Amino acid sequence: MYKKTYFFKTSPYDETRLSVLMIVPDTVIGVVQIAHGMVEHKERYLPLMKFLAKHHYATIIHDHRGHGMSVRSQEELGFFNDESAEYIVEDVHVIYEKMKARFSDVPYILFGHSMGSLVVRKFLQKYDALLDGLIVCGAPGNNPLTDFGLRIVERLEKRFGNNHRSKLIEKLSTGAYDRPFEGKHKNRWISANEENVRAFNAHPSDGFTFTLNGYKNLFKLVKDVYTPGNWSKENLDLPILFIAGEDDPVLLSIEKWKEAQSFLKMEGYKNVEGVLFDGMRHEILNEKNKELVYETILHFLEGICGR
Repeated sequence: MYKKTYFFKTSPYDETRLSVLMIVPDTVIGVVQIAHGMVEHKERYLPLMKFLAKHHYATIIHDHRGHGMSVRSQEELGFFNDESAEYIVEDVHVIYEKMKARFSDVPYILFGHSMGSLVVRKFLQKYDALLDGLIVCGAPGNNPLTDFGLRIVERLEKRFGNNHRSKLIEKLSTGAYDRPFEGKHKNRWISANEENVRAFNAHPSDGFTFTLNGYKNLFKLVKDVYTPGNWSKENLDLPILFIAGEDDPVLLSIEKWKEAQSFLKMEGYKNVEGVLFDGMRHEILNEKNKELVYETILHFLEGICGR
């Protein structure tokens, strides 16, 4: 088994350098490509990647544009260099093409958490024929205020520019998530595991405020993945697994989480299932009993890769 970190320049979109992390076991029976969430960095997924490597799955993840080491300075955190919410999806596609070329004879599964779950579903919208499986983790619900949020962002951009960091938009986006949970520490909504929350709050690449440009991309992703009629739908038998914590405020509600699955079923996808985990919040991969989640993921992968 070996681990490698390297930089990859996207093309033909712009000159963004993506920081990529890969773990490859000696024997590979499948590949899992991971798309991480908003305002975090790729190394937070190392425990899952190491677990999957022990079971003979190669894994690859990159810092999204505007995240982690895919920025030249801290000022670029939360800026996507794009107005369309397309580049972040095409970054995933570029990494996919490189990894798939290397492991062309094994199943390829895409995993996305939170904002990453929006990215992988937009990838599905365009490229479902390329995948053998999809895991949608902590999926943001279809928020009816998305269009309103976009209008506010665009008005603020005219006044302050797209690099501006708006505490108002941050408050409207995630500001209420802490309220249902006991305690005074910020970002307690991400996890019932306080050690995980403290680490997140302390890391310079986590928990920063998005630029207006970042929020525009985020809101457009939400809008796009819940818009019917623009899906390629070449691989309707694709196995799709939704996983989430029962106490995750990002879902908006359990009903909204189920609606996200029903949306794909209405688009024609036949093999969509969901698993909720009791007592877990948004980051189910980092809760104290995360092994339950890991085993659920492994079981899904084994159903695809024949182990």
